[in-house]
Amino acid sequence: MLRLPRLFVLLALAAIAAPVWAQVDVQSPFLDDPDLFIDYVDTNASFWLDVYDDTRGGFYTNVSRDGEVITAWGTNKDVLTQSRDAYAMVRAFQLTGNETYLTYARGALDFLYTHGWDSAFGGWFNRLTETGGVIDINGQKTAFIQHYALLGPMAYVEATGDAVDRAWLDQGMAHLDEHFWDDRTDLFGYYDRTSRTGSGPTDKSFNATVDAITTHALQLYLLTGEDRYRDRLLDLAANMQDRLVASMPDQAIGFAEKYDADWQPLANERLTIMGHVLKTAWCLGRLHEVLGDPSYLADAELLAQHVLDRGYDHEYGGPYKDFDRITGEMQLFGIPDTTKAWWQMEQAVTAGLELYRQTADPQWLTMADETLGFFMTYFQDPVYGEVYPDRTRYGAGVPQWGDHKGDGFKAAYHSVELGYYAYLHATLFVHNAEATLHYRFDAQPEARTIRLTPLAVRDDRLRLSAVLLDGQPYADYDADTRTLTLPANVGGLFTVGFENTAPVANEPATAPLAFALEAPAPNPFADQTRLTYTLDATSPVRLSVFDLLGREIAVLAESEQAAGTHTALFDARTLSSGVYLVRLTTPAGTATQRITQLR
Repeated sequence: MLRLPRLFVLLALAAIAAPVWAQVDVQSPFLDDPDLFIDYVDTNASFWLDVYDDTRGGFYTNVSRDGEVITAWGTNKDVLTQSRDAYAMVRAFQLTGNETYLTYARGALDFLYTHGWDSAFGGWFNRLTETGGVIDINGQKTAFIQHYALLGPMAYVEATGDAVDRAWLDQGMAHLDEHFWDDRTDLFGYYDRTSRTGSGPTDKSFNATVDAITTHALQLYLLTGEDRYRDRLLDLAANMQDRLVASMPDQAIGFAEKYDADWQPLANERLTIMGHVLKTAWCLGRLHEVLGDPSYLADAELLAQHVLDRGYDHEYGGPYKDFDRITGEMQLFGIPDTTKAWWQMEQAVTAGLELYRQTADPQWLTMADETLGFFMTYFQDPVYGEVYPDRTRYGAGVPQWGDHKGDGFKAAYHSVELGYYAYLHATLFVHNAEATLHYRFDAQPEARTIRLTPLAVRDDRLRLSAVLLDGQPYADYDADTRTLTLPANVGGLFTVGFENTAPVANEPATAPLAFALEAPAPNPFADQTRLTYTLDATSPVRLSVFDLLGREIAVLAESEQAAGTHTALFDARTLSSGVYLVRLTTPAGTATQRITQLR
């Protein structure tokens, strides 16, 4: 099924805009125009819709490059697939406002709850057939699966407040607390695995520790602010620092990733993964913001610097994959060229943006920018959408590993997570602009107060700028505490603006641009929307509108105009519903706004 590569049309349009970076010559048009991340996520999330089973529910696991089920690999619908794809559908909804994605997330989670939970002993199974049968029903349960099974439910709770999903989230957490958490004073942490019944917990690991933060532990604390979740984050931070980071002096590269139950590194487990080192940096950086311990940020920079020094491609961009932690040798697994993996590229982008936001050190923005450039050029499939799993150092495919899009580990998660967080970071903390997310809070018989914290930032650094309910202004919210108050029987689709309250990391070294294109109003709109722009001095101006194929469909202004505020009315009554780009071009540069016509 051939898909329109609209993402790359948008990329080409954005590339002509002039960057305004003070310290780094940023190359990625996505960082220059963060709204491109919305279209990137929309493109990639939509790829997976064709591998959803409309009859039995759930997403298929094994998916080819062109979006077909690879039946030769099995018609599985694994637990990991359902949770990761549900996460991606939720984030796609939050970025686009398209509630179709919520419908697919709901279907994936319903399949997960119906078939993935072990009703006899608790906890999540791993592999499922297309009808929901359990493969290897008596197999061990791993912390990796128990954590990632909560990823989709956590995102759905965050975006909708759904009580059913919250109950499943709590049930999964209770199983982890009872069977996987080692509460010994000096050896605390999550065990790596147990038997099916929850007995015989053994070993500790990177996955058992850090994956807890990214799947549920951090978001639960951001959502609730409850001490029990804060305490767990403190424990996990201690594990990262006192176990993972502390093991680094004994390694040629990276850290020990697998341990026995007493946190002694397993001598026969020598693999260290650059994506895991960067993910730990990203997590410690975020925990510094919400918990306030400066040692977290110091260790986050230490970890990221370690990758830059020993496991990063400074010529083509992006981290390398896997190494032997004892010898320092890159692990090629029989491949004649060095390789890079899709999910590890994401960690370089998210860690780089997080560290740049907190430190203003340009090397972190450079890391994110270089990696993003390589990723969008070589990992993103311009024909069918979604990203390839692996590329060589130079961006070529790896024939021995294939160009499929889905398998027992790869799903929609990492590519969409990259777009979600990069959009928020670049919009809020690089451009100091308003970021918009969508939420669906259905009416309930009782009043509610809902806290909105999409990023791990200090409470005083992010506030609400505006709220719409079903397209109309909604006033019952506290901007500074980021809370919505919903009276009884009030609900619907909420469109929420967030703004940064702290100085942006890269304040311009020179005077700001001598023009501004304001947010269109209304937006979305039915027939007409008003466009407002400001000029600091008399200047030639061209104000035009493009569709998603890159065609210029309207020129609203093209003349020399005086300094001051100007307006133009865009009448779209003869056009089809959809997304359009408004572009203001002056000798000082170009600005773009995205508008959506709904009928």
